[in-house]
Amino acid sequence: MEMMNRTLCRFWWPVLILLVVTLVMVKRNWIGYVTSYYEHQDLIPNVLPDIKVNPSCTRPVSKVGFMKTHKTASSTVQNILMRYGMNSEWNFVMLSHGTHLGPPRNQYSLTEQFSSSWIQNVPWEAMTEKEGYNIFALHTKWNQLEVAKVLGEGTKYVTILRDPVDAFESLYNYLDFKSEFNMDLEQFVLTYVSGSGGSAKKHIPRILGYLGKNQQLWDLGLDEDELENQEAVQKKIKDIRKDFDLVMISEDFHSSVVLLSNTLCWPLENLTSLEINARKKSKVQKLSQEARNALKGWLWADFMLYDFFKMELERKKIEYGEDNLKKSVNTLKKLNEKLKEECVIDVVDETDKLSDDFVPWSKDVQGFKINEAKTHCKYYGVAENQFIEYLRKLQIERFSSWKKG
Repeated sequence: MEMMNRTLCRFWWPVLILLVVTLVMVKRNWIGYVTSYYEHQDLIPNVLPDIKVNPSCTRPVSKVGFMKTHKTASSTVQNILMRYGMNSEWNFVMLSHGTHLGPPRNQYSLTEQFSSSWIQNVPWEAMTEKEGYNIFALHTKWNQLEVAKVLGEGTKYVTILRDPVDAFESLYNYLDFKSEFNMDLEQFVLTYVSGSGGSAKKHIPRILGYLGKNQQLWDLGLDEDELENQEAVQKKIKDIRKDFDLVMISEDFHSSVVLLSNTLCWPLENLTSLEINARKKSKVQKLSQEARNALKGWLWADFMLYDFFKMELERKKIEYGEDNLKKSVNTLKKLNEKLKEECVIDVVDETDKLSDDFVPWSKDVQGFKINEAKTHCKYYGVAENQFIEYLRKLQIERFSSWKKG
């Protein structure tokens, strides 16, 4: 009997040890899912006990298609996605240079819908043919089928919209349409827009061939003739509802981010942010009510889009639960306040005095003087174009390591 007990002990002890190690690893992997990409490790002990993961989630989403619309707070969403992707060592859809995903002959001319053929012959092509791409997050003219070819199955699709009058005011002033039309926006409305029923008095060309009226629908793939066709607009809205898992609303940004967390199965703590590419208050033009009303009629197509998905967001908020949403929004705001206290030394108008990584493309937007002593802070405030270049550098380095095996 004693011999039998010794034999059983010798047999069962390794099994028990293996079982304990397995349980520890499972627990560690689950906690790792929640914490592995945190950029502010000091927050983890405070928030981890309260983390509520979407019950339908089995694992965090690892493929995201983000349609980056113009002047909608999309740069802030892009920064969130790029930080998560950077820390996850994801492969980003991008060309071998530049910051847009237009045709390679001129990637900044977003006059054609995205084509998967454009990313052939990039330096890391052999790697992404094997591993696939994880994230699409640069400016483009959207083509759902072509983006899906690149990202593959299991992708979640997201975009963001903004009140079309405010988005057009931002577009007009940020991109200096004043120089093209030799007048400010108020005068532009009187000269070009204030026709009956929202019609234009004069033909208005798209700046650079792709910027102008109903910009959000243009970004999402409609062409000029379709933008004036109510049936085409309605069909596009139906397609977007079918294709996109979440359409965020800029004016309800915090709720949108909470729902983004829920959609992607990413902990809310990974979706903190600063307001990227926010214009200086002095650069925002206040319009008369008459001008706003005229623009609202003129931009009827974008308003059909915006009003529909504003209601859709309300529906999703109700599904999420009013009390849960309120708690999650409060948590997100506190995390963002903590981030700002920890990482932002100053919000700067005179951005040319910042170090190169933090100087935004436009002099009309604010920048951040970041506490670079804390290494995780940098990529919250780094300028958009510089961040994209850094991600490209990392992707080339990953490819070099991948080639060596």
